[in-house]
Amino acid sequence: MNKLNGLLLTGGRSTRMGQDKSQLAYHGKPQREHLTDLLRPYCQDVFWSVNADQAADLAGTDQLLILDAFDWPGPLNGILSAFRQEPAAAWFVVACDMPLLTTRSFDALINGRDPAKPATVFFDSDGLLPEPLLGIYEPAFGPIIDRAVQGGEFSPRRLLQHYDVQLLSVPDRRELTNVNDPAARTRLGF
Repeated sequence: MNKLNGLLLTGGRSTRMGQDKSQLAYHGKPQREHLTDLLRPYCQDVFWSVNADQAADLAGTDQLLILDAFDWPGPLNGILSAFRQEPAAAWFVVACDMPLLTTRSFDALINGRDPAKPATVFFDSDGLLPEPLLGIYEPAFGPIIDRAVQGGEFSPRRLLQHYDVQLLSVPDRRELTNVNDPAARTRLGF
């Protein structure tokens, strides 16, 4: 199997939340640090996918960073930027706005991984579509993203729907809960 790197997607604009979602504390420390700690046992290296403003704020940190290489929003920017940095690696991608994630979901992805397919992901919380923000993207997915972006496609979910990817049932659908605004955070009790 290829080298497996972790990629924590933190580069979003967080406009609905009104503050950087990766810095919200759900478990006694910023979410980006909590998820990095969860990812480390599974990956050779763990990178934070960051936008230019975040990169400037993190100058001098020991944390490995991947700066968004493109001037368009969305998680596909971070994923493609990671493949541009290390095209031969597989990437264990995790969004920073899933505060209920545990190693139970990570274990299920690792155990269900099929490296012969371009990606291994869960069905989303509705159990119908692929969940692109938590999954393992194999090196074969890099060229797929390149072609898609050149053709004007920027939705990782649609890409996953068009290819023969490994789709798994998540052990606990609650772990896929995205928190994108203050009301959602309050509903979870944080």
